[in-house]
Amino acid sequence: MFAAAAAALADEDPIHPWGERPTPVLTTKSLEGKSVDLRDLQGRVVLVNFWATWCGPCKEELPALAKLPKAFAGKPFELVTVNDGESPETISRYLKRAKLDIPVWLGPENTAASGWRVQGLPMTFLVDSKGHVRYWVYGERNWGEGESFKLIESLLAEAGHA
Repeated sequence: MFAAAAAALADEDPIHPWGERPTPVLTTKSLEGKSVDLRDLQGRVVLVNFWATWCGPCKEELPALAKLPKAFAGKPFELVTVNDGESPETISRYLKRAKLDIPVWLGPENTAASGWRVQGLPMTFLVDSKGHVRYWVYGERNWGEGESFKLIESLLAEAGHA
């Protein structure tokens, strides 16, 4: 079992620095129909994950993502998942069936992903407390441990919330 877990971790794509590019706009509606804007989360470290219900690796990754808000309780951390192009009904049915409680922002007809250069799913971005994208990664990761988790911790430490 340990060997399988180690092999899975070895298969994770590397996390890349975002560079000097500006943070793309992310203004849309939540699954509940409320207006949401990434800029309103400034002051918090934000993990932005683009996913879909039909994406196998996304479905594997979502349970670990769902645990992050609890792992960082009391710290300025926010999880934002963006479902790009599926109906609220499809998303809600999937979340209920999978027993997942995650915040979902809607990206109608693939428009939210375009500014973020999302070319496949899942794709995840880490935004620092100043509102700047710092890192991105394509593919499934276990965000609850290892390098991924430590990266979130380091951004929280930079914000003064170690």
